[in-house]
Amino acid sequence: MAEPTDHERELASFVADLDPADVPERIRDRAGLVVADTVGAILGGASDPAVAGLVERWAGTPNGNGTATVLGTDDLGADPTKAAFVNGTSGTALELDEGHKYAAGHPAIHVLPAALAEAEADYGGGEAFLTAFVAGYEAAVRVARAATPLDARYHPHGVWGAVGAAAAVCRYRGFDPDETLTSLRIAANYAQHTRFAAATEGATVRNSFAGMSNLSGIVAADQAGAGFTGLSEGIARHLDAATDDGVDPAALSEGLGTDWELAEGYFKRHAACRFTHPALDAVAALDDAGSVPPPARIERVEVETYPAAAALAATRPGNALQAKFSVPFAVATALVTGGTGKEAFEESALTDETLALAERVSVRVADDIAERVPDARGARVRIRDRAGTTVSRTVEEARGGERDPFTEAELREKFEALAAPVVGDRRVDDLWAAAREPAAPRVLCALTRA
Repeated sequence: MAEPTDHERELASFVADLDPADVPERIRDRAGLVVADTVGAILGGASDPAVAGLVERWAGTPNGNGTATVLGTDDLGADPTKAAFVNGTSGTALELDEGHKYAAGHPAIHVLPAALAEAEADYGGGEAFLTAFVAGYEAAVRVARAATPLDARYHPHGVWGAVGAAAAVCRYRGFDPDETLTSLRIAANYAQHTRFAAATEGATVRNSFAGMSNLSGIVAADQAGAGFTGLSEGIARHLDAATDDGVDPAALSEGLGTDWELAEGYFKRHAACRFTHPALDAVAALDDAGSVPPPARIERVEVETYPAAAALAATRPGNALQAKFSVPFAVATALVTGGTGKEAFEESALTDETLALAERVSVRVADDIAERVPDARGARVRIRDRAGTTVSRTVEEARGGERDPFTEAELREKFEALAAPVVGDRRVDDLWAAAREPAAPRVLCALTRA
């Protein structure tokens, strides 16, 4: 590991000193869009059976001692740490939450639930909330960059996210640089020993990695405020063991206040691991061109992609989570159902027809695609029918990022599909407006109640 530096302190000072006036208008606007998209993902995932079961176990009462809302439920009095945990868990359940390719993970869902619980607790205003969210997001991505690449056995959820959550809470509470630094160091101690195998084997504890990061971020700020101390150079020293090459402390402060990481994230419309998206975009392009034969006539499908995506080669997933981390299943369900949203990856979508087609999908690494990672992550799909006709499409990078962004109308459509079944059609417009340009987090949360 590198010798101790002041990069940790620079990050803490940026978080503590960030003023709403320091955030460019385009970043404020982007932050509002990310908040709205993430709220939609949380609402869509609130119906996950395990999440709903946990909410039932932890249910408060309307007049309870809690101050936070579990989005998409009628639990009006949840403890903020529990609300942050559940909302973070709901937001990852569908694999539809925003991400960042250079963080190799999903910053927003590690930050928003903690920031929202904090702001709701004291009737905070939107300006303070949005500034806290920006501070947390920027911190999360820099910690992620510093720790990239992670050891291949780790899932990125839950490793660096608690530091971002703590940053958001510190900024909202108005902690000074020293208190913030202590919080960030303590939060790094709560990095989880996540395993990517949890996703590929369908162990749904994986869905709670981001939830625990949000809970830990609040706890770390509480501890710093109470007088606990953190390990010197704690971010690097706590996270170092989870990395391949060790933590790069310089990345913690690089570009602070000038290079806004919020602008570099991506949005998702396929309800599956981002690694599957280039292949799914290729299938969609072929389908739009009228080139895809009916599933029963498909002899085989060949997918060429980059190494991390090619590793997701299981053909018979046993549950919805495992299906989201299977390129063969993702391609097969797109071909059979004609969609890639929430319903295409639910347990009911694991039909004999789709699983049989998934077994005819092969995945391998293509050198020309692999060499462009991480700047571009692409895929090539070839579909051969039983008559011997082959159609092919190459996608250099999945849609949703800065090179090929979704329109706001497309993201609004996604939001409505996820939110309307929970809050009803009449409340969707008000909820979108409250999330898109948050003025009162408590009002936003109230609009999500089932």
